[in-house]
Amino acid sequence: LDTIEQFVSAVETALKSCSDQLNPSQPSTIDNTSVTSINKSPLLGVSRIGALVKNLLIKSDRLFQIVVICTEWPTMNLFEKLFSVLHSNFHETWKSQINIQCQKDDETIQVHTNTVEGQMSVSISFTSSSIPQEDSQTSEQLLTKANCLNALYAMHSVRWFQSHISTRQHASALIRCLRYKTKISSNWQSLSSEIIEILIEHTLSKSVSAVCAFRRVLEYLSGDGPGLRIPWETDSINNIYDKLSDQERNDITHEAQIGLRFMAFEQLNKWLEQYDIPKVMKSFQKRSYPDDQNQVAAKRQCLESDNIEEQ
Repeated sequence: LDTIEQFVSAVETALKSCSDQLNPSQPSTIDNTSVTSINKSPLLGVSRIGALVKNLLIKSDRLFQIVVICTEWPTMNLFEKLFSVLHSNFHETWKSQINIQCQKDDETIQVHTNTVEGQMSVSISFTSSSIPQEDSQTSEQLLTKANCLNALYAMHSVRWFQSHISTRQHASALIRCLRYKTKISSNWQSLSSEIIEILIEHTLSKSVSAVCAFRRVLEYLSGDGPGLRIPWETDSINNIYDKLSDQERNDITHEAQIGLRFMAFEQLNKWLEQYDIPKVMKSFQKRSYPDDQNQVAAKRQCLESDNIEEQ
């Protein structure tokens, strides 16, 4: 965490230096008195987004995100200028350790560094608070509205998380656990951290234990997750699944159903660690219960098994 913090802080410091370099205050003379004009920098500041600022990092995380907040709709000219001067604004100790790349497709700047744990990267995106009020993109020189809105919504997501989830007991641990599953399971790779956060907020009440909340999340995903919208996108009614394909939704549903089966047999750790799932599933089918022990639970588990195998 210390290495991550040092790296991200170095990028933030360099960006703040760029703000002065892009549009420094110019001295002017009024009534024979030397004064300094108001600094009209195109950059208002920088903001961390994503798992880092939400304290949801897991061991495999190597990409961290920062948003540059602009006074007006950011332009391609500003984007290219910032890219050209960014390296020179890093502290000398970092200049030889970083590699900066311009990603024009998604309009981000990527800063990479190598550490003992592998390569780490910071992705820099751009936005402005004025963009939602703009009717449409009026010039090709402006960065695309979709990319700018995504960055703005990511900032709104942070504020929503801090006010609705960060103070809830077990919430961060549950989200990190589910995020870890998305890293190791191909079926869950399309399940974003934001969707997981919304599900946890929906299922984790004050009277619910962590285990019960985890089960509720799997049950919700097993039912194709209908009805929840993205709360920080106040100008839309998007469902949390709207951006996923039918195949991705089916994969998420199927994996959640398998997770419920493992949970019923108290083998959730094997599901989380991606053990040989087909082999373990066969062992569940052979497992028997005495007639006088938990017959209701056994019947329920058999029904769940049938549902999974029919998928």
